[in-house]
Amino acid sequence: MQKDKNNTRTRENKTVYRCALLAGVLIIGEALLMALSVNNLVVAASTGDINKNYSVSVVIHWALAGTMMFLVGVWVLFLASPLKKWERRAWWQGIIISLSFISFGGSFWYRYPKSIHLPGFILLGLILIVPLIINAGKFKSNS
Repeated sequence: MQKDKNNTRTRENKTVYRCALLAGVLIIGEALLMALSVNNLVVAASTGDINKNYSVSVVIHWALAGTMMFLVGVWVLFLASPLKKWERRAWWQGIIISLSFISFGGSFWYRYPKSIHLPGFILLGLILIVPLIINAGKFKSNS
């Protein structure tokens, strides 16, 4: 239990905290899998599966995407503690991150329905957004 400004005890938000930890770990895991699969792109470029003119850009973009995904995962892990303390600023950040994953996964899955990994991004966003929406009214504004 923690105390608020009036020195009364408030209950910590363990559900959102645990969901944020799970989402952060899964995002970091996905980033590590992307890092491990860069070699597949290099092989595809050297065999001609990816046009030589675009292969360098593809590898650079893949590495950048993996790095950014790792940073978002770390960001979600850092957000877990403020979410546990019912901070509205952290709630907004969690909502934006979850909606980004849901919209990314949903829009690309709609366009490329055979890509079976894209629903994972939707699920990842849902893991974080569902408890945030359920508990939205309990988050206190940062004043």
